[in-house]
This record gives sequence, C-alpha cells and structure tokens, in this order.
Amino acid sequence: MIAALGDVHGKWRQAMSLVESACASAGVSPGDLAAVFQVGDAEAQRTQAEADLVSGSAKYRKLGDFPEVVSGGITAPAPLFFIAGNHEPFDALDSDGGLAQGAGQWGPNVTYLGRAGLVEIDGLRVGFLSGVYGGGTFRQAAEGKLQHRVGKHATHYLPSELEAVRAAMADGVDVLLTHDWPTGGADAGHFGLRGDERVRNLIEEFQPILSLHGHMHVPAAAIIGTTQVACLGIVGYHSGDPMAAVGVWDIDPIARAVKRLA
Repeated sequence: MIAALGDVHGKWRQAMSLVESACASAGVSPGDLAAVFQVGDAEAQRTQAEADLVSGSAKYRKLGDFPEVVSGGITAPAPLFFIAGNHEPFDALDSDGGLAQGAGQWGPNVTYLGRAGLVEIDGLRVGFLSGVYGGGTFRQAAEGKLQHRVGKHATHYLPSELEAVRAAMADGVDVLLTHDWPTGGADAGHFGLRGDERVRNLIEEFQPILSLHGHMHVPAAAIIGTTQVACLGIVGYHSGDPMAAVGVWDIDPIARAVKRLA
C-alpha cells in the first residue's frame, strides 16, 4: 500500500497531516504504508542557504518548515521519497545525486530519488523523472550546446535523463513519478497547459500500473492504456478540496492491479 502527495512547496507539516487524514479515510494505518511518493516541488530546503538556491520569484525562496522535519519536530508517517519539480534547490540536490546514485538521505525517513532512473522500493519498481520539459534546454543539450545548467536550465530535464529513465524501465515498471503531466489525460482548465508528450510516451510504452504527477496544482485522473494516472493538487489547495493533494492506493505488482482507497 502506498500514498502520494502533490506539490508541497515547503508546507511539510500540512502535507504529513494530509497523509494521516487520507489513511484515516481509507481505513488504514499510516504504518501500513510501504512508501509515500511526492511528485516534485517538495521544496525540501534544510537551510536558508539552500532556499536561496531556488530559482524563480522570492516566494519560492522561503525556507518553509522542512527544517522541522530534519530536527524531528515534524515526522513522516512512512518512508517518503520525492523527486524534483521546477522550484527546488538544484545545486544541493545535484550535489547529493539522490538514491539512484547511492545517496539521497535528505531527512529522517525522507529520501530524494534523483534526476532520473528507477529504484526498487518494497518490491515495487519505481521509475522517475525530475524537472519539467523546456524546449530550449532540451534542444541545446541534444546539440551539445548547453554549457551551464543553471537558472531555468536546472529546472528542465535533459535528453540524456529522459533516455536514462527509458532504459531503466526496459525490464518493467510498477509506478512512474514525474512532475509534468502527460498530454491528453485531462483538461488543465484556465492554466492553458496540456502536459508533456514525452511523459505520455513513457506511459504508453512501458504501461506502469500507476503513474503519479504534479506541477499544475489541480487534481485530475485518467486511464492511458492499462495505466491508472493520477495528477495531484497542491498542498493547501485553496479553491477546492484540500484532500486533492493526497491519495492512498493498494497496489499489487504481481497481479498488475491497483485500487485507489482515498
């Protein structure tokens, strides 16, 4: 059994409370969860110096309450694994490398997965791709012209990372985590965005049991082939149900089956 969280944006106390509320709604204990997966824009800044590394407007450089996770004041109710979105302290994350590179311990019971790849967690094969698509960055990297991966370029995934997750999932994948939505799954309304065709291609090619996404701050659901797709809202979702930012699923990798419980 697993849970998932949408964009946290530094609101870790509220995020952990949502996981506990979702478990209560599902009639399960947080201790029954094998993992909590977070789909980017976690903003897990441990210090103000790390917060200052986040690109974008000043609101994204606020420290948030992740230091309380580090100190033990806020506790993850189950092992939590996060990917990067497009508002993160990338210099710090890239220096660590994530679980895919043998590191990733970001706080008590909190692990960064890395830029791209696949890890096995409690018997689940979990593929992941951090960041979002940026056409200019993607083209420059493909042409060997990307000299410095800073600023907006740090928030975008590279062709090599897209190929890394594709190669890693060649032997099968149970859960896919990306920050971007796939195209064609649902209408993103007034945001005017429809997702990333490369993410949809990953889903169509590898057919994970469950595919989890964030970024657009609104909830949506779809079926692509045999894959159940869940797009999660932002923690603190101000225009609807706050529980739209969280979900709980019972997933069976042997039967290739999944059921959403909350």
